[in-house]
Amino acid sequence: MKGYLKRGLCIGMAMALAFSFTGCGKEKKPDNELLEEASKASKDHVFSVNAVDIDGLPENINRIGAIGDRVYAVSSSEDDYVYVYTFNPDGSDLKTTKIPSAYNMYYQNTCPDKDGNVYAVCYKYNYEYEDEETSDEPADETSEDGEIGVAHAGEEAAEEKSEEASEEVSEEALEEASEETSEEVSENEEDKEIVDSEQESYFVKYDSEGKLLYQVDLMKEFASDEDYFDVHDFTVTDDGIILFSMEKGIFTYSEENGFKTVVDNAGQYMYYYFQKGFNGKLFVSYYGDTGYCLSTFDPKDGKIGEPSKVLGNGDYSFFGGNGYDLYISDNTAFYGYDAASDTKTKILDYVDSDIQLTNSTSFAVAISDVEFLACIPDEEYNFHLYRLNKIPPEQVKDKQILTLGGYYIDYDIRRLVYDFNQKSNDYKIKFVDYSAFDNEEGSDSAGADKFNMDIISGNTPDIIIIGNQMPVDSYINKGLFLDLTPYFEKDPDISESDMVTNVFDALKTNGKTYQVVPKFMIGTMLVKTKYVEGKDTITFDECKKLIQETGVNQQYAFGIIPRSAFLDEGLKYAGKNYIDWENKTCHFDSESFVNFLEYSKNFMEEIPDSAYDTVKDTAYLNDEALFNITSINSFRAYNQYKKGYFGSDVTMIGYPNELGVNSSSIYPLLRVAVSAQSKNKDAAWDFVKKFYSDEYQKEVYEFPITKAAFEESGKLATQKPFYMDGDEKVEYDDYYYRGDEEIKLEPMSLEEVAEVTNFIKSLNQVYSSNDSIDSIITEEASAFYSGQKTAKEVADIIQSRVSIYVNENS
Repeated sequence: MKGYLKRGLCIGMAMALAFSFTGCGKEKKPDNELLEEASKASKDHVFSVNAVDIDGLPENINRIGAIGDRVYAVSSSEDDYVYVYTFNPDGSDLKTTKIPSAYNMYYQNTCPDKDGNVYAVCYKYNYEYEDEETSDEPADETSEDGEIGVAHAGEEAAEEKSEEASEEVSEEALEEASEETSEEVSENEEDKEIVDSEQESYFVKYDSEGKLLYQVDLMKEFASDEDYFDVHDFTVTDDGIILFSMEKGIFTYSEENGFKTVVDNAGQYMYYYFQKGFNGKLFVSYYGDTGYCLSTFDPKDGKIGEPSKVLGNGDYSFFGGNGYDLYISDNTAFYGYDAASDTKTKILDYVDSDIQLTNSTSFAVAISDVEFLACIPDEEYNFHLYRLNKIPPEQVKDKQILTLGGYYIDYDIRRLVYDFNQKSNDYKIKFVDYSAFDNEEGSDSAGADKFNMDIISGNTPDIIIIGNQMPVDSYINKGLFLDLTPYFEKDPDISESDMVTNVFDALKTNGKTYQVVPKFMIGTMLVKTKYVEGKDTITFDECKKLIQETGVNQQYAFGIIPRSAFLDEGLKYAGKNYIDWENKTCHFDSESFVNFLEYSKNFMEEIPDSAYDTVKDTAYLNDEALFNITSINSFRAYNQYKKGYFGSDVTMIGYPNELGVNSSSIYPLLRVAVSAQSKNKDAAWDFVKKFYSDEYQKEVYEFPITKAAFEESGKLATQKPFYMDGDEKVEYDDYYYRGDEEIKLEPMSLEEVAEVTNFIKSLNQVYSSNDSIDSIITEEASAFYSGQKTAKEVADIIQSRVSIYVNENS
């Protein structure tokens, strides 16, 4: 608990980066703009990236900003202090202020003023522990000399603050308070569970020596009747104006006059965030009628200017410094913003500069428009300070461009791209994220639809990240993807023999490899082994019989699952048995599919709220539910199902069917393909094979595809989970939570690992989905559910319509 809370500031900053302002939709892009832009080599926005090493400045920085002509940085530590540093842009004249903290305190927006004073909003959480004796009497939270520190500000402080806005407290008292709270948690953290907490919120000011000058009880000022209080944002302007943005509006604060309203939200739900620009120029960002907005702001009269027209909807953050009025960051670049002309100019491109930022960031300072200081996170979201300097275009090395496209491109893929770009002398990969085509007015799937159309039309990125809802079989049959088999045959580093053979082979088409799948899980249906002893498949009639024999309610025998979900899951697990893409034939008019339709009618169209009270977490444990359609992504997940969810041996029997096969499926968690039209196929292979590298595979949380990593994950499942604290391996217990019950899970035995391994090696069917076919089946099935047609009549119509689709898309 202590370690968790002491990392709160760093985690808060990381979350601010990960969840920076995003509009209600993405800024809509004209057709082909993204792909065309990514395909072009640019030398105009390339910056060098060099780590900043300032004597006395720690390696891990939480945030930075500009204050006057200096830079400030904030860092939390392991010694119950938050450190605030200021220094000149060249790194000279480092000055340090340390602020007392404690395990149960969190500082928000810590920042200095030009005189070296430090301001922050401080949240303190008073924890109630399990079995802790409580009293109606207020705790004595004063130090021996009668002064009250932030860590122990109680009712006495609140009463005094109703008469006086501030109060001096000695540094010694604060340090003593911090030490006391640290000692308190050491006694409680290992043996007692926190069952409740009470929040206190303060605005605090320290001098440059770390002495508390005053603290203001914000709960008393703004939320005396509330259990929770939040400051949206606060800042101190270069000329010393203290600004707060809260639910009720924007306020100024001074010791003489207290809080004064400058913008009244008048009961409207409005979040304003302050953005400090060049020479102290102030802006606010917020959500308005037109989406995400940026406007000038005058704190003296509260006037908010007209919203800028340069943003659109997207992922934006802001920072200040010299040069432009303000700097804008999105998930691809830095821009300079000129308020007078309401224009933005692209300055720095992340990919061109090999900067591993995947979101916008406000953790930067512009020394000029050709030099920045920026906090950039590593893979564990520890932030490090870098100096970014513009490289003259004539000094930028020529590289050929590869494009990588997908509908949302996750961090792991971006990380591999950055690594490839940094190591390659001849090629650079640039992103084409089709989610940019989504927009507020149109469909949420506009980007996915555009991606699909580009692939079909051949206007395709070199490297393609395939979504599981995309018609992969159709793409392959149209010859849109490159057969990678020859690359496996001649590559000295990777071969097919390195893979989990049956999984790798199942993902082939006609014996050829068109897709890279580095990780997977199992789609199956679980049932207690005692009910299906000796069986590895189950029919719908056998499901009916088991339900009757056990007396389980048919509506909840499969847990809480509506009819549409049962139908949808059945199509994904067993649907491929009804389509032969190679021969362009379908079998939806078979008796098996008719039985599937008829059985699906047993399920409710909509789940009533009462179902969630009826079907408890213990339903499968107590045999009140029998069949669980689910996915298992790791050995440890299987262990949780068996020992926690069911509390009994389980059989992965697969989706019910009349075909006599276990329909459990291999569920690809990532699919990557190379366009058959790519002009740089060899370079594309050099990238995609990185997904099979030991470095990537050993970090896969789910089932990895290489034999070595797969076997290692099974071995680890026989041990307690652990994490590394430096060079020390720290083991901990794995638990499953069933309602209020905590079940300690023992590691898997070698026999259990072998059982799962052998089952996975028996699979040859791939979980697949095709939205177009699913839509046809769902649409026609409604006539059967409403009684207008029989299941056989509906099956015949589905057979006809899907046959036409398969022939047109093969």
